[in-house]
Amino acid sequence: MPAITLSPPDDFQSVVIAKLSDDERISQRLTLENMGIAVSALHRDGLVVLENAVDLEHVDQLNAILTVDALEMAQLPTTHYNDVSEGPPVGNMSQGPPLEPSLMFSDIWANGPAISVISAVFGPKPRVNFVNGNTALSGFKGGHQNVHADLTWNHAQFPFGFVTNYYLTDVSPANASTELWLGSHRDTSFADHKNCRPDDPNFKVTEGFKFGIRNELVEARRAYAPPIQPTVKRGSVVIRDLRLWHAGVSNPSPDPRIMLAFVHTPWYYDCPGEVALPETARGLVEEWASRENNPVVYNAHFAPVHLDHKVVPFTLNFSSHNKGFNSMLPDLPRGFVFGNDEMEN
Repeated sequence: MPAITLSPPDDFQSVVIAKLSDDERISQRLTLENMGIAVSALHRDGLVVLENAVDLEHVDQLNAILTVDALEMAQLPTTHYNDVSEGPPVGNMSQGPPLEPSLMFSDIWANGPAISVISAVFGPKPRVNFVNGNTALSGFKGGHQNVHADLTWNHAQFPFGFVTNYYLTDVSPANASTELWLGSHRDTSFADHKNCRPDDPNFKVTEGFKFGIRNELVEARRAYAPPIQPTVKRGSVVIRDLRLWHAGVSNPSPDPRIMLAFVHTPWYYDCPGEVALPETARGLVEEWASRENNPVVYNAHFAPVHLDHKVVPFTLNFSSHNKGFNSMLPDLPRGFVFGNDEMEN
């Protein structure tokens, strides 16, 4: 029998787009064919785009609100910036969606096609542990985040976290679509990160902290599998493996580029991260968890007061508190979680 030749990573340097029919969007249920495309692309590339998965009226309504908010948030001292770079400022800030139930559209907060794909990998009822967004402010040129994965601690080398991203406008390199290193998730570990160091109980995140993938590894991969910036239509859902290398770039266009982000982990993973939501949203969240098709559970903290999405604190914790799971991780330093003073155990 002849040997099977596997294609090298550089054969897969374009984003896979599963184009949903209007029936799939309206019913929020994928065909078997599109499910096969999406799950395969997630495993192979670490990313897939589900096109035509969201009602455009919902996308446009949120974009109109958040575009105005972006101008205000850019001036607030409470706003978190993601300028993890060693060059010019990127103009990349965290900006979450509105938290009024009337604006928490289920085809964004609990998108059926995306949840079905994630559940095919993770098992039933994935947990949402993080809701935020990422806005590339207009008018910046030449800025580039360090190539990174959204992880600062020792992690598994199989799928344990997916983020669903919703661009609120059509995106391309002209308005700062995210730089993607397709396939980089398949052979990466925490050892590839700049902050992977021998355990140090006194280690703190300081101004000199280096975030991202080690430069020599980035350049080695660039030689055979360089990054891309895709073109993605609004109304799409982008599902990305948290281990995938990527980088935000500055936005030279006149308008902010807004992208929402929802992080999902498996039911058994026991992530301590919680989403702050108003008590008035409890009914919505409970309905999403109990629905027959594509249920999703929010690890939510319900507040009895109105929550202003413009000033919700930025917290980032996708780590696991499952001791059995953690006992199976590679023998590497533990790392840390942003917002925690102590190293994770």
